[in-house]
Amino acid sequence: MVPIVLGAVLGGTLLGAAAARPPAVLAQDTRQENEACLACHTAPGMVLQLPSTEVISVTIDAARFNASAHGRALACTACHPANVAVPHPAVRATTMREYREARARVCATCHADAAETFGASVHGRAGRMGFGDTPNCTTCHNPHDAARVKTPVFRNNIPQLCGTCHADPAIMGKYGLRAVYTTYISEFHGVTTTLYKLTRPQSPTPAAICTDCHGGHGIRAASDPASMVHPANVLATCRRCHPTAGRFFATAWTEHRTPSPDASPLVYYVQIFYRILIPATVGFLGVLTVLDLGRWATDQLRRGRTG
Repeated sequence: MVPIVLGAVLGGTLLGAAAARPPAVLAQDTRQENEACLACHTAPGMVLQLPSTEVISVTIDAARFNASAHGRALACTACHPANVAVPHPAVRATTMREYREARARVCATCHADAAETFGASVHGRAGRMGFGDTPNCTTCHNPHDAARVKTPVFRNNIPQLCGTCHADPAIMGKYGLRAVYTTYISEFHGVTTTLYKLTRPQSPTPAAICTDCHGGHGIRAASDPASMVHPANVLATCRRCHPTAGRFFATAWTEHRTPSPDASPLVYYVQIFYRILIPATVGFLGVLTVLDLGRWATDQLRRGRTG
């Protein structure tokens, strides 16, 4: 049995009728309809369990939803038209993947441009090929908290969001990719973003995050000539933040590889040099300081005895 936890007491006709109403009336009706839904769906622990045994939380944070772009403009039934009826009809999806694909089709009814761009991306094409672990709309966006995408917090968390998959060697290995997340967060851009996330979460990181260099909905494989990080395009991408970058600027990029004798050897040996030089310099100065203090203490003792 599918324990669908229901809420929502919704009445009236939806988008077609609402579109003909004055905006003020629409906002009032929308608010009333959403309040009816939230009367049930703010209860903690509400879940929808699919036949696959996968569980979806259907508890909504009312404050965050009402502050979101969707909460300010749409009735719940704009995305869940079947749920006008109470009890709600059973969900047709049998797996989380099917459920998310159905949600993505709903997103596309308003976000057609983004859906088209995503469909041409490496993620969109992999999804159409049947790879179940590729992301779609709701993997990266919470439709009940849609305002967050424009906030500094969302920007500062994008590397962690991408890292959900791109830090997993098992998922990346399946597609012949490297798990680049760990390397990214150890690089200058990643370190800066992590510091902003920890110390200034309300300020957007000025350092490049994943989507700045790879795109958002339109991410393509690096080998694709249309990719922002294709060898022919990467310098132009760098110059979006570094407008004075010279023609060899992009050659310093390690392509998210951990420097080694085989990958970015110059960077690797410079790192080795500094890992030796810095401790050696600090140690040498420490020894000199200890010797100098020893000499000073000895002189003080001698003066005390002769004085």
